[in-house]
Amino acid sequence: MTNYIQMIIAKCGSAKSVIYLRILSFTESIFFPIPTDVLLAPMVLSGKHNWISVTIIASFWSVLGGVVGYYLGYYLFDLIEPYIYQFGIHDKYLASKFYFEIYGIAFLFIAAFTPIPYKVFTISAGVLNYNILLFIIISIIGRSARFFLISYVCIEYGEDILKIINKYLLQIAIFVIAILLFFLWV
Repeated sequence: MTNYIQMIIAKCGSAKSVIYLRILSFTESIFFPIPTDVLLAPMVLSGKHNWISVTIIASFWSVLGGVVGYYLGYYLFDLIEPYIYQFGIHDKYLASKFYFEIYGIAFLFIAAFTPIPYKVFTISAGVLNYNILLFIIISIIGRSARFFLISYVCIEYGEDILKIINKYLLQIAIFVIAILLFFLWV
């Protein structure tokens, strides 16, 4: 397993990996099922990229993809709806729509920060005609916080942290969100 991880990290040190990071970050915010973290962490661990630069790249392209998802939801929902059924995410879409109507800002931040499928919420925000400027601001904060956390933890703790992140990411995200919400409402 360690040799496999080291091989992935070595490949993620290439110059082309930055292009792949842009593409993955952008498409993951719209439709692609593989999270950006899967490429970002090995790129940071490779030591061949400035961790702050690749984190900013991932954040920027993820938010840009989120804006495209928003406008797809806003303008093309009638065309997209059959695909939501086809990909088996219609229940997730309905749940996100419900939560947007009730919790708005808090839920968008949670979706941007956690492993919850952000793409579902970008489309839902557009369908619900959510305030685009607020959507962008929350997306920047949430996606940047997530990617900077992943990158920083990789820099600080190295290759072994990948196993822990993969195993406990959802629990870690819930814990961090609980702390943030506590400080916001105190």
